[in-house]
Amino acid sequence: MRQYDNQSMVWVNKAIPSIPIKTHFGNTFLNKLFTNQWLLIYSNPFDLIPKNAGEKIHLEDFLASLRKMNCQMVGFSNRTFEEHLECTNWINSYLSDEDLFPVFFQSENLMASLEKETVEQGGKKALNPIYLVDGSGIAKIRFDSRSKESDHFRKLLSKVGELVLNGQLSHKNAFQS
Repeated sequence: MRQYDNQSMVWVNKAIPSIPIKTHFGNTFLNKLFTNQWLLIYSNPFDLIPKNAGEKIHLEDFLASLRKMNCQMVGFSNRTFEEHLECTNWINSYLSDEDLFPVFFQSENLMASLEKETVEQGGKKALNPIYLVDGSGIAKIRFDSRSKESDHFRKLLSKVGELVLNGQLSHKNAFQS
C-alpha cells in the first residue's frame, strides 16, 4: 500500500461496493448513478459548508474544476440525519444548479467499512476520508481530509487531475494499437 504526503493520501485500488441510494427519482445503486465518470466521495460533506464568502468562492471553483475533468463530487452524511438535512439544505440554497452535488444519508456507513479494510491492510485510519473512484467503480486514492482551506482543494485537484489524465491517456493508447 503506497502512501503519499505523510499518509494524507493512500493508494487503495479497491472496488467500491454497489450500495443502494435513495434519490428524488427513486432508488438506485451508486455504481449505476455515476457510470463512466470519476467520483470524489466525501465522507463528511457537512465540513464543506463555507463559513464566509471567500470559502464559498473556493468551493465553487473547486466544483467547476472537477466538472471540467468529468469528475462528480458525492457526499455521504454518516453522523446524524439532522446534519444531513442541514448540509443538503445549504447546498440547495446557496449553490447554483451547476455546482450542486448529491449528499446521501447512509446509516450503514460505507466509509467506516472502507476504512476498516484500509486499516486491516496496514494503512492509517483517516479522520474524514475522501475517496477518488474511477469510472469503473474502483477507489484509487484515499485522502485524509483535515481541512477545507483552498490549499486543500488545490492538492485534491492536482491529484485528481493527474489520475484522470493518466486514465484517459491509457484508455486512448489501448485503442490506438
